[in-house]
Amino acid sequence: MNTSGSVYRQLKKALFTGKQKTWIYITGILWIAVIVQIGVNRLLIPKVSLLEAFVGTNTNVSSYELEMYASCGKGILSEEEKNAYIYYIAENIGLKIEQTPSVTINGEESEVVVEKTGKNADTSVKIVTLKQQDTEGTGNYHNYLLIRLKLYDNTESLLSYRKILEKTLKDLGAENIQTTMQLSSKYKGQLGMDSRNQITDDMIRSLGGKEAYAYREESLYTVYAYSGLLKEYVTTMGTKINIHIAIQYDEDTDSTIVYLGTPVINGGY
Repeated sequence: MNTSGSVYRQLKKALFTGKQKTWIYITGILWIAVIVQIGVNRLLIPKVSLLEAFVGTNTNVSSYELEMYASCGKGILSEEEKNAYIYYIAENIGLKIEQTPSVTINGEESEVVVEKTGKNADTSVKIVTLKQQDTEGTGNYHNYLLIRLKLYDNTESLLSYRKILEKTLKDLGAENIQTTMQLSSKYKGQLGMDSRNQITDDMIRSLGGKEAYAYREESLYTVYAYSGLLKEYVTTMGTKINIHIAIQYDEDTDSTIVYLGTPVINGGY
């Protein structure tokens, strides 16, 4: 009987078991640390929306704009099919269509749109058909849905519209859904640079953002930042951007307008 071999095997088994226990212990500690960190992050990271960040600066939201864009397939759609898209979206957001959607044809491009302007909201639902080249280099017709909603009252419901429209577009089989949101507020008179900077920094801080680059001048005041709390973002100059703040003085009304958009402010300001 090889006694030394038997002892060696037992010692090796004991050492191996000891290493297993050590690694199990270390792994357990690491997992506990990860779980604790996740819990801390959930408790400490601010859970605020774009509107809450705006209101948190003691401003009154005067208007809210939501714009959504999506691809709704290739090929030529009949006017009835296009109207069906528009009526389905309008029904889901509670928009009453009182007139037949208008049709515009410009060569190989066409547009079917319904617009409604009211005291509390302006709404536009549009389907555009363009002839574009596919990746194979062949020409084909592509259809796109564009929805623009601007609210002047009852702004607490604005985030609900976004959820409704996202679900509606998915139900229609739309793809590549892109969203921009924008808020604006007016201050009486011309805000000084200190006030502008304070409002801007407070909003970025409320959204857990970090400034990317900025032009803080009276004639051109625009600031770009990024926050991991917001879903959409664009990349410019190799930097992620999803917070855009602009402040502009309007001499005609003697008021300063503050804009907050994500991922960027859409349109002129």
